[in-house]
Amino acid sequence: MTKIQIPYGNSQIVVDIDAELLDSEGEDEGTRSKKSTPGDVIKRALNNPLGTKRLREIVAAKKDAKIVIVVDDHTRAAPTELMLDSLTAEIGEDCKDKITLLVACGTHEPPTDEDLKKILGTYAGRYRIALHDCDANTLIDVGTTTRGTPVKLNRNYVDADVKILTGDITLHYYAGFGGGRKSILPGVSSRETIQKNHALLIDEHARTANLEHNPVHQDMTEAAAFCPPDFVLNVVAAGDGSIVDAYAGEMSTVFQSGTEVAKGLFCRNIPEFFDVLVVSAGGFPKDRNLYQASKAIENCYRAVAPGGDLILVAECKEGIGDAYFEDWMHEQTSYDKAAEAVRTKFVLGGHKAYYMRKVMNHVSLSIVSVLDSQLLSAWGIKPFTTLDEALESTKKDIGKMGIVRKGADTLLVPAVK
Repeated sequence: MTKIQIPYGNSQIVVDIDAELLDSEGEDEGTRSKKSTPGDVIKRALNNPLGTKRLREIVAAKKDAKIVIVVDDHTRAAPTELMLDSLTAEIGEDCKDKITLLVACGTHEPPTDEDLKKILGTYAGRYRIALHDCDANTLIDVGTTTRGTPVKLNRNYVDADVKILTGDITLHYYAGFGGGRKSILPGVSSRETIQKNHALLIDEHARTANLEHNPVHQDMTEAAAFCPPDFVLNVVAAGDGSIVDAYAGEMSTVFQSGTEVAKGLFCRNIPEFFDVLVVSAGGFPKDRNLYQASKAIENCYRAVAPGGDLILVAECKEGIGDAYFEDWMHEQTSYDKAAEAVRTKFVLGGHKAYYMRKVMNHVSLSIVSVLDSQLLSAWGIKPFTTLDEALESTKKDIGKMGIVRKGADTLLVPAVK
């Protein structure tokens, strides 16, 4: 037996259990030198941009330029303040009054003042801040993709003379990876743009860590090309938030470089299936609600033997997180119904129910959380308030058991099909 700490909200659940730990600390640390600080890693990227001039040169070439820096919202764990430290130093203090920090909310609820302080740190009170609203009537039409997605973007972004994207490159369950073009679509796009793009997720190539023939990724990239950024800074961070590497410069080159590192960092080859798999989303903010925490389920369920048990450990103190997700879980009571709904009447948020039902079609799903137990039970999910209770509910003759502590950042790839 080994004592294992499992992230749950802002705390840890400690279990003494005989299980295989699938995301051990210290594995696959990427290219970062252990002697480098996170700030050094980011500065090195800015000093050696890929496919562009240095950012300071780009800004200097545009006199009195309006500068927009797109940053992730409160549902992401990107080291935004740290990136802003290096970016603003590179741009220069004399440009301070020309900078707008645009929070890429996509379709999410806007961050509160407290959220902004957590995202931006000291920059929350030092720079002009704009919050993206996907339903605003000021969005600008910049084109239509070959897949028919009408692309409308935030005016602050479109009108800027120097456009800068920031963020982290991590797993995404239908775009392949986050980062790069995702800061534009969905980050600063209209609701219609996002819905049209996300409706492509039922394609078999739209899956975690896959970019080849992925229509969601390709559509995002095409949309971003209508109004491309001048400069991108993306980091690759481990599940604990430590920065492994950083890349800066032209969007596609930065993204390609970062995804190669991310594959080695986040993907785990699994030689055989597990009978029981305990999966934590990774703690707050990744388990702030079920909408966010469900990414961990999608990343890991394929490593569970058909009919086996997957136990999600996610506090979800903010509830389900999306009204459409909740409605669809009530209405689409099977995987077949959810798949048909995505094909015929796609609604953003409903896609989470599609993924949830797909998982439940393969494994028995339990959730350890503070969510309403009656609600989960009505959906066919077994609710628990403690991990011990959830483990007790599994078959007494448990075979192979595994634990994933950072499920939102770990893709389990079983060798057995």
